Amino acid sequence: MLKLVVVGIWIIAVTASATLASVYLGVPGRESADQNEDLGVEELTSELASIPIIRGGDVAGYVILQLSFAADRAVLEQMKLDPMPYIKDAAFRVIFTSTGIDFRHLKTDDLDNLTDSISEEANRRLGMKLVRQVLFQQLNFVRKEDIRTNWISGDGGEN
Repeated sequence: MLKLVVVGIWIIAVTASATLASVYLGVPGRESADQNEDLGVEELTSELASIPIIRGGDVAGYVILQLSFAADRAVLEQMKLDPMPYIKDAAFRVIFTSTGIDFRHLKTDDLDNLTDSISEEANRRLGMKLVRQVLFQQLNFVRKEDIRTNWISGDGGEN
């Protein structure tokens, strides 16, 4: 009978200590699962911007674009600053320095490369993976000659 009482006390002590340990120490992996929970994306849209394209030391034309960014909502909530200036700067730098793309004759691979490069550069500049995807809302290329012709003829771009 004494053995039965000692085993009962042993079971109560082990159960109580395991319960206390789980309450105070928490379940491992549960907090990291909450932190890594996907809250979805939030769409950020830039204003219309014009970026000069320089070839051979001269302005060849301007890329006029408006972009949307699918931003990770969980990362966006943690940020203490507005990410749009950094994202717009990344887009400007990528397009301005992209010498391998002929904006007069775009190919589908060019668009994929541009969006991938913009998201990588934006995430690098922000120091975190905020931008999941870049979407073109508007993309136009205006040659320098077309701008000069409208300006000199006095049309001012009106039709």
